[in-house]
Amino acid sequence: MFEKKILTIIYDKAQSAEDLIWHSEEPAKLLKDAVSQRETPGRALDIGCGAGTFSIYLAKQGYEVTGLDFIPKALDMARRRADSEGVQINWVMADLLEWTSPHEFDLVLDSGCLHNISAGNLARYKERLLGWLAPGSDFVLAHFGKKHTFDWRPVGPKRRTREQLIGLFSPEMREKAYEQELMTGIPFPIGPTIMTQSFWFQRSD
Repeated sequence: MFEKKILTIIYDKAQSAEDLIWHSEEPAKLLKDAVSQRETPGRALDIGCGAGTFSIYLAKQGYEVTGLDFIPKALDMARRRADSEGVQINWVMADLLEWTSPHEFDLVLDSGCLHNISAGNLARYKERLLGWLAPGSDFVLAHFGKKHTFDWRPVGPKRRTREQLIGLFSPEMREKAYEQELMTGIPFPIGPTIMTQSFWFQRSD
């Protein structure tokens, strides 16, 4: 898989999570909103958890967290960071399109994973996701947006519209909140301008 090779190279060059081009210490607002509205924490799944920043955030909010990724170096970083911050997380190295869980989750986070999934695997992704989500659960998604028909790049994250993503997850999930941001100064060939999107879905069935 081309994306896996590129991600592996990026992680191999990084000495710490801070060296990753997408690194952020601040959880997305919609993730914090989803966490704050739940009466009690439960089980959380972080898809494509990377270096574990948001998995650790969820653990500190009282969730029983599973962090899933297929890059060994990413999970090594995540384990070290979790140990240094004194939180327990179930780290799993697996392909998300193949992995099954023995239990459902109350909250699932995808911070930049789906936009690396090809169109041919979207149905499989949704099938996996619905198998993880408990009734009434929350799904928070960060995904590159598509500003217009010609907004695409031959490499890097796939760009999809809000309407495409809502359609993908309907009717089992409904959009509760949405935010977007236009970012400039992004290196070519990904940039120079990208739209980032954040979704908060709730399972409706």
